[in-house]
Amino acid sequence: MVGKKPAKANSGNSVKQVERPGKPTLYIAGFKSSGNICPKCGKQTKKGIVYEHQNILYCSRGCVIAA
Repeated sequence: MVGKKPAKANSGNSVKQVERPGKPTLYIAGFKSSGNICPKCGKQTKKGIVYEHQNILYCSRGCVIAA
């Protein structure tokens, strides 16, 4: 009888994840709120994805890197 072959190593697990600055967060402003204003570029966001870095909300990862 022929024995079973050993399992191959999964090559997908050896790829390292790159640390990107800022944690993506879904932001939805309140009813009468002015929304989030990015401290770097001044863009106003009322609804969408913003990036949180050191408890400050930025509009994009580019603004997080530049800060």
